[in-house]
Amino acid sequence: MPTADVRINARLTGDDALRYQQLLERSGGSASDLLRDALREYHAMHLRPQRDPLQLLAGYIGGGDGPEDLSSNYKAYLTEALDSKLPTRVQDAP
Repeated sequence: MPTADVRINARLTGDDALRYQQLLERSGGSASDLLRDALREYHAMHLRPQRDPLQLLAGYIGGGDGPEDLSSNYKAYLTEALDSKLPTRVQDAP
């Protein structure tokens, strides 16, 4: 793709003009440099390659170990696990 020069003329008013002037003074560069930097930053933030949500979760889906009926019997498994961690109770003598 050949590169072309593009000339931009824009009118900024109010707060936008003030922001532009502040950025221009802070950068110490030219108006063209400021616009190039702003365009590159905007491009990086808005045109990132989009990843498929399923692809993002691929490493997690079906990656765990455990019983097949865990989702329907999780309370019983949790109770069993907690009971195994608690010390056994000593029956009170009459």
